[in-house]
Amino acid sequence: MQQNNFFVKIILVCIMVLIGGGNSGESKKLSLPVDSERSTLLEFYYQYIGQNIDSDAIELKLPENYLKLTKPFNQQEIKVQVKGDNFLSPYIAENNRYYELGYFVHKSNTYRLIIYNKTGETDTLLFNIQLNSYDKKGNLVDALLIGSLFGYEDIVRFSDFIINPDYTIEINIHVIYKYTENEDGSIKKITQPIPQLYLKEKYQIEDGQFKLVYRNEMPHTEKQNKISSKVYSHHY
Repeated sequence: MQQNNFFVKIILVCIMVLIGGGNSGESKKLSLPVDSERSTLLEFYYQYIGQNIDSDAIELKLPENYLKLTKPFNQQEIKVQVKGDNFLSPYIAENNRYYELGYFVHKSNTYRLIIYNKTGETDTLLFNIQLNSYDKKGNLVDALLIGSLFGYEDIVRFSDFIINPDYTIEINIHVIYKYTENEDGSIKKITQPIPQLYLKEKYQIEDGQFKLVYRNEMPHTEKQNKISSKVYSHHY
């Protein structure tokens, strides 16, 4: 059932590609809720996951029509420590550029939804979705990583999120394991691997700050860690 639901979402996303229209380059005012799985702004994100779920290399780059409209991060945005599950890489490099998907206003703060690529550990390319908050003068108040996609030989991680009308943010991080273990201890690649929930987080927006109110990490199994070690030893 979980696998069927996942591929139903992919089909819905492909439909939204057809009806979503073009990209004008102008930042769009967002209406809440913003659901990443239903947003036409992120159809390419889920489409890429669905098409490359069995690939050995997962590297999603900004679409060409977004890339030509990117902006450099300013010094405030570079120096801030980005909140969220950031894979021990909470800062943005000076050479990174971003594209703004849209914005919304709450009380005296403006919230901007952006996407960008950055290099993570072991030179892995990350595709990040981030929400930044700014005060009336345009100064950065806070930053939260609400989505990220990257992959290794044995695993893919990606996120979905909802920004709710009550100004809470729900984030689900999923993993896709590509290998399993035979009875004799050897490893084999999984055909049609399915996503598994890895981490659930919930944040409350208050005066421009993203405050963590809930976090639940699913336990890693010792068996899966063993399989990952075998995959790495086989490749390196």
